[in-house]
Amino acid sequence: MMRAIRYVLGFAIIVILLLLFQNSSLESIISLVPTTDQSVLQKISLFGEDNNRVLDFSDPNKTCAEKHKHLVFVKTHKTGTSTTVNILYHFGIVHGLNYAIYPYSHQLHSISTSRLQQLQPNETYQIMCQHMVFSKSAVESVMPKDSYYFSLLRSPVRAFISFFIFYNIDQRIIDSSGNQSISLDETVNIFLDSATSSTEVEEGVYSVSNNINSMSFDMGMSKGEKTTITNEIIEEYIEMLDKRFNLIMTLEHLDESLLLLKSDLCWESNDLYYLSRMVSGSNRSHEKLKDSTVERLTRVLTPDVKLYNHFSSKLLTRLEAMPPEFQEELSEFKGNKKEFEAKCMDMTKLQHGTYRSQKHPLTEFGESSLHCQVLADRDTTLTKMISRLQDPDHSSKPKAGGYGWIRKYADLEEFPRQWKLKDT
Repeated sequence: MMRAIRYVLGFAIIVILLLLFQNSSLESIISLVPTTDQSVLQKISLFGEDNNRVLDFSDPNKTCAEKHKHLVFVKTHKTGTSTTVNILYHFGIVHGLNYAIYPYSHQLHSISTSRLQQLQPNETYQIMCQHMVFSKSAVESVMPKDSYYFSLLRSPVRAFISFFIFYNIDQRIIDSSGNQSISLDETVNIFLDSATSSTEVEEGVYSVSNNINSMSFDMGMSKGEKTTITNEIIEEYIEMLDKRFNLIMTLEHLDESLLLLKSDLCWESNDLYYLSRMVSGSNRSHEKLKDSTVERLTRVLTPDVKLYNHFSSKLLTRLEAMPPEFQEELSEFKGNKKEFEAKCMDMTKLQHGTYRSQKHPLTEFGESSLHCQVLADRDTTLTKMISRLQDPDHSSKPKAGGYGWIRKYADLEEFPRQWKLKDT
């Protein structure tokens, strides 16, 4: 009899514990573990709780009832992400969606809910797509649970050189040396030799900052302006990103990636048309690096290399599994996008742009098209416009100037009538 009672009590305790764990947070469960090893606890909570189930948007058998509109896009530097962000700006404007932004600022940096532009009580943020240092827990605290997470990466050496030239790092090195004939290869090595860059710490330890391994930095692998990380941390963080993100695209397969995005989100092809917004205006971008410099950069950029290789491989595996019709769709998409680009921009002309870049001017049709205008504009201008659209009562103000820049959009026939533009 006593044995039977012990069995019943034991079974009841197990059921109660299971129910307790099912409804408890990760921290409360950890608190029950009798350990004094703080490294174990830090490793468990390093990347935040995994309490939001990641939905499988890539299910080929899903039914597309409507376009998915809850989106988190992590914008990385010099990887083509401005092109993607403009796609999201156009999509959000024509569908009247709400953006998680800091008013009149085109960067989120670290996410602070108190600084986000406030919405009406019954509204939610639907798109987050500005420059930020990704934080899983911070983003999840702001965005809907069914948000689709995606980003864009680029071959790390190419991304670094683009960053290096775009922000005039090479020219500053040339000017400080007084020798205008220094090659791109030499300036890169001078930069890597610099004690202030601290790019090569020791074997197996790597620097991550906003100018070295910037993709890893943007994806949140760094906890601060500059930090050093080990191979173990890199692998663990990539594993977390792999679980959280629905799609990581690559610039080298941008059109293919966009068609996967189209399928996942139940969008249409014309939702994903884009324009070649900026063309490098520097001849130095075409200079070749020595093999030894590429090898050195690859070693220094180990976090970005590991990040890129993992998700590039994952993307290619998915693309290889696509049916033969996918190639037909890809060819049609490229052809239609090229026609759209020719309607929007005069591809025979180039104008000076920002940061040593050039751009194609808009055609007459492009000047009158909301789609063309948004895809060709700078994200700083578009952020101002969206801040104004989400702020009809003028509760927040731009840092400088008035609202004149919004008129070129407000006067377009296609501009959504639901936006209130009084007193602009």
